[in-house]
Amino acid sequence: MPPSAFRPMKPGWTAVADALAEAQRNEPLNPVEHTPHSQIDPGDNAFLYQFVPVQVAAKQFAQRGLLETAVTKYKEAIPILVGNGFEVPLPTVSGGGLYSEKYVEMPLFKRTALMQACNDIGQFFMKTGDDEEALRWFLEVSIIYKNAHLHDKNEVLFDWFDINIPLDLVYLERIKALVFASNVFLKLGNTSMGAHRRAECTKIVFGSPPGFNIKCLEGMDWKNCLERLPTLRHPDPKLSLNLNIQCKELQAMGSWLKIQIPSDKNIQRRSDFASFVWNGRYYVAGGEKSMGGPFFRDIRYIVLSDLEAGWHFHLPSYPIRKSMGGRMSNWSICVDDNKAYIFNGSPVVDYFDLVAEQWSSIKTKFPASLNGPHGPWPVEDLQDYSMVAYDGKLYVFGGTYERCEVGQNTLLELDLKTHGWRRLSGYPGPKLTAEYTCPGPRRYASMWVDKRVSGGEKIYLLYGDADRVSAKQGGQVYGASGCYAYDDLWSWDIRKEVWRRERIDGNPPCPRSEMGCTFNEKLGMTILFGGYSPTLETYLPEQKKCHSFTYFGDTFLYIPPSSSPSPSSERPKFKQVITRGFPTYRAGAHLFTDPATGKVYLFGGYTNSQLIPEPRDDAMRSYADLWQLRLDVPGGHFEDANLEEDARTARVGPWQRCFNCGNAGPWKKCGGMFVWLQLVDEIDIHSFSLH
Repeated sequence: MPPSAFRPMKPGWTAVADALAEAQRNEPLNPVEHTPHSQIDPGDNAFLYQFVPVQVAAKQFAQRGLLETAVTKYKEAIPILVGNGFEVPLPTVSGGGLYSEKYVEMPLFKRTALMQACNDIGQFFMKTGDDEEALRWFLEVSIIYKNAHLHDKNEVLFDWFDINIPLDLVYLERIKALVFASNVFLKLGNTSMGAHRRAECTKIVFGSPPGFNIKCLEGMDWKNCLERLPTLRHPDPKLSLNLNIQCKELQAMGSWLKIQIPSDKNIQRRSDFASFVWNGRYYVAGGEKSMGGPFFRDIRYIVLSDLEAGWHFHLPSYPIRKSMGGRMSNWSICVDDNKAYIFNGSPVVDYFDLVAEQWSSIKTKFPASLNGPHGPWPVEDLQDYSMVAYDGKLYVFGGTYERCEVGQNTLLELDLKTHGWRRLSGYPGPKLTAEYTCPGPRRYASMWVDKRVSGGEKIYLLYGDADRVSAKQGGQVYGASGCYAYDDLWSWDIRKEVWRRERIDGNPPCPRSEMGCTFNEKLGMTILFGGYSPTLETYLPEQKKCHSFTYFGDTFLYIPPSSSPSPSSERPKFKQVITRGFPTYRAGAHLFTDPATGKVYLFGGYTNSQLIPEPRDDAMRSYADLWQLRLDVPGGHFEDANLEEDARTARVGPWQRCFNCGNAGPWKKCGGMFVWLQLVDEIDIHSFSLH
């Protein structure tokens, strides 16, 4: 499939693309002139006409190179639209969250003018080199638009549905924000988010109403990027060697070290397993080698202070027969009071006593509220859910089962003293209800507890996907020809028992599921690795094949809100970890932290063999490798890293970097020299910057 196949062609698209690439404008479009008169309140019209002259003056300052003055001028004009005392972008240190009643109730033309102002201010910050501030303002455009979903309270939609706002300028400002943000992400080496933002632009263009006319996008190299971005891996081996810290507020240096374990003391390759840390040991239970098996029911551990000794195999396997208890695959295990609890949806919850080293179970009781019009409960085949333990309780969110393949969004709480369950939010399916006050139905979301957050303990939920393809194949509701990858971060306040959708500030991973995830209490941050996207396309030039999905090998940090917020507190945000080498692109890997030392490790996972060099014919390749991540942050054990050695010898995904030239990619060794299987042009990441 040629690169042009990445974008569905329709009549007139070539002309539109040419216009996007060539059009240049200096004067802002007047939202009043482009808004249907029926949607303009005469009283508000005067306020908007006060805004436009200030907007023009700000752009004139920018053209003269007075960027700080331009930003100041624009910020003086924003209260004309939102009123005095309202902070734009929305605050994150105090209050926080993505929802804003002000944005929800704004008239359409004021909302559009504010989106335009955020885009302009973001561009000003781009020109000054302040990437963090630029991204905040571009993100605000998306937040303003998302709040428009809440305007019609009579029709609540699932996230995979978009809303049709009858104004060309709304689409234009959304596209501009995505394009400019993509430029910043690509400049920083975050190829996954850069490619995702461009893919979102394409969806908006092709999903726009008939007659939609984009009149301006500044300096947009649209066609070239559409064809080149899907050829990148994330990270890309041709780029990782030359990536450096450009913005310490958005990036951190790191180094991956593969732990060598003797083959006779290693564990079998596996994915979809459960794992946990207890008493200086890392435990792995169950899982599968490939989609067709074999399926494991064992439990093994490795001592973190003596990794070279390898895995210990003497523990008893899970005793419940597969016909009764399921495959022991795609489950989670959490530890409380020296017991490792495993859950599959059944009221009988099995656990492994870590002191006695034997299996047992408890009988629990589900509330009657779970058996209602949304579907019966319990189910005994729940998989792909997220689970954490905190303060004597288990919290379980989402997952899939046979009658609800798309995923569900119930948040359940099990009190391990009373053995009683509570439904805290959401519905078990299959008759799901769309809600704006809690996360949507999904599987494979990343979930962690942070008890250090100001204002109380919180459970965080990040991304995941809705398996609409399996739902369609099973003839179930909400089925579609493509999955939906969520682009959201939620926090559950354990004390107040309420969800809040959070901003995704900084330099985050693109939407994905099946990420490795661990909260490191010693570092006070969450570390994320890899994952799978069912929507981000991959084009393999050497194979001339296009895939509608991709796997990741990139690493990120989430810095939570400070435990003692103040005006000088750092905003919660994501950072990308820049590494010279990295484990093979994969999903389902488990990240974990040694509580005693704060060291971060990665184990296992799987990938699709079509995307990596693989001599076998298996469609899925699983792993049993163990890695340590060293981070250039206080307490991150970065003093043990050797970046020069990494640059010459570190593994780069499935490839080994050439010791002599530093290149990595599909090569073979011939006559003592490394030879490329085909010529590949070196990609300069800055060539994707479009300003």
